[in-house]
Amino acid sequence: MAADPEFIRKRTLQPALQALVELFGVVLIVSAAMFAMNVHIYMGWSILSQQFYGLVLAISLFITLLMFPAGRHCRINGAPWYDVLLAVAGLACGGYIIIFFPELTLHIADLTTTKIVFAVLTIVLVIESCRRIFGWILPLIAMLFMIYAVFADHFPGILQTRPIPWQRMSVELLLSDQGMLGIILSIVATVVLVFILFGHLLFSMGGGTLFTDLALAALGRYRGGPAKVAVVGSAMFGSVSNSAVANVVITGSVTIPLMKRTGYRPEVAGAIEATASTGGLVMPPVMSAVSFVMAEYLQLPYGQIVLAATIPAILYYAALLIQVDLEAGRSGIKGLPRDQIPRVWPVLKHGWPYLVPLPVLVYTLVWLLWQPDTAGMFATLVLIVCGFWYVRHQPPSWWYRVIADAGISATEIIIVGLLVGIVLGTSSMTGLSFTLTEPLLMLGEASSLVLLTATAVISLILGMGLPGIAIYFMQVSLIVPALVAFGIVPISAHFFIFYFGVFSLITPPVCVAAIAAAGIAKASPMTTGWEATKLGAVAFIVPFVFVYSPSLLAQGPGWLIAINFVTALVGVLALSIALRGYFKTEVSIPARAAFFACAIGLFLPVDLHPAVWAVNAASFLLAALLIAGNAKRAKHRQIIPASA
Repeated sequence: MAADPEFIRKRTLQPALQALVELFGVVLIVSAAMFAMNVHIYMGWSILSQQFYGLVLAISLFITLLMFPAGRHCRINGAPWYDVLLAVAGLACGGYIIIFFPELTLHIADLTTTKIVFAVLTIVLVIESCRRIFGWILPLIAMLFMIYAVFADHFPGILQTRPIPWQRMSVELLLSDQGMLGIILSIVATVVLVFILFGHLLFSMGGGTLFTDLALAALGRYRGGPAKVAVVGSAMFGSVSNSAVANVVITGSVTIPLMKRTGYRPEVAGAIEATASTGGLVMPPVMSAVSFVMAEYLQLPYGQIVLAATIPAILYYAALLIQVDLEAGRSGIKGLPRDQIPRVWPVLKHGWPYLVPLPVLVYTLVWLLWQPDTAGMFATLVLIVCGFWYVRHQPPSWWYRVIADAGISATEIIIVGLLVGIVLGTSSMTGLSFTLTEPLLMLGEASSLVLLTATAVISLILGMGLPGIAIYFMQVSLIVPALVAFGIVPISAHFFIFYFGVFSLITPPVCVAAIAAAGIAKASPMTTGWEATKLGAVAFIVPFVFVYSPSLLAQGPGWLIAINFVTALVGVLALSIALRGYFKTEVSIPARAAFFACAIGLFLPVDLHPAVWAVNAASFLLAALLIAGNAKRAKHRQIIPASA
């Protein structure tokens, strides 16, 4: 899926080049599908994984260097000759791996001129491609890691280590399993590509309309109905999407104007859509494909990752729905008229085939224990079979374009995966990933809260503007080792950095999801960003909670999980009232402060300290008294006008 449209312009290519790009997009997806289903093994073809990754690299560089101009002022109508030349060079780099890799691995220590030239050229093209798509931040990080590897003996203190000659570093980054052709690309080129295809087919075949119509049928009649439709529809869409911005653009074009018509302020309407769309990236069962990657890293069953993600996702969307409802109550926003609301049964009767693939996916992953790429490909085939009736009239060219679009959009994630491979490769060669843990551990000696706060800030910075899975890739090897070394449960460490990385998309000043929503709502981008941050406030609190008590990640005894979940849910209500300043009637400033204090007390896990039981009970009682008092004042205000 695409990154922020404010910062990216794609070219309109010459017809011949456009046809070639589409052909390569189809080849990329079809080859990934065949690799996921092990067709090459059944056919008796001797193909190394790295040769397939070479094909992925070649196609991604070719498409990216043609589709994305080198700068804002470069022409976007037709690719210039130098970009065509760079794209062909990208094909040559991938072709070199495809043709010669079996021989190269036998003599990987030999630093021949040909190896060095292709290695350096590939690195330069990957960095330039990433710069064109996402700007300078990620390329600069990769270049800093490479500079450190070459000049490590010139750095002071704990950073000083043995340098690596640039020739050897370049070849290792290209050919070793610790570099660009390593674990990151292996996941992107199989699992992620399959699920990008799944998402494109689902929404091209009309499945996205089903999600919106179901949400509209279930929630449209209630106060603030359009906003609740946006929340639920975006959550369902976002779970299988890899981009919060794409989610905003697709669903927000319908929901944001509808929210504005019913009375929501433009910045609030945009913020609701941005927050709901961003939350889809942490929504099980797919979690923008991060669930599969996390299971691979942690060596845990996929079902355990989904179970762990469920409670935080419920708390996040509960907070969003409650705030949306309170905002509607304060502004007097009603639900939609009955004649504008579809009925649930007709919606399900028409669109039920689109719901079949998701339970099939979960069943094959959790109960049959299939590999994620195989399960994803099977779910995609089920989708095609179930949804074929609705697109039976479409010509073969329609299917060709859908697959081509999936392949073209996938190249953005692949390029990030290649760049992260450079970062991981250099940090592995120098041991920098372990060296970087020491400063963080020194912060932890002062206070675990200081360590987590610093980590959260780093995650927010590293995650700015990236797709969900790219956010996770950038942080998992740089930050997680320090948290685990400090004694934090690995699954909590992984979810902590992922949450803060994802919600950088709604956190000013970058907040690309909020900026995209503000463009549709015709609102101030920064005001929309701050509204989105307020709506998504739970996402900045819950990660701290599940670090101190993994029970909110469904880790531990059932009774403990249940108690901490219920108290956190009440805390969500108290926090929502504090942020919105409304329940049944307006809430005073002192009462809002009291609600906020109650929320913090209720979020504290009961297994943290024996005294927390008393804090939870007192917070619950105070919140109940405040709610009762607010309801009584609201009732009194209704009686006085009636008497008058």
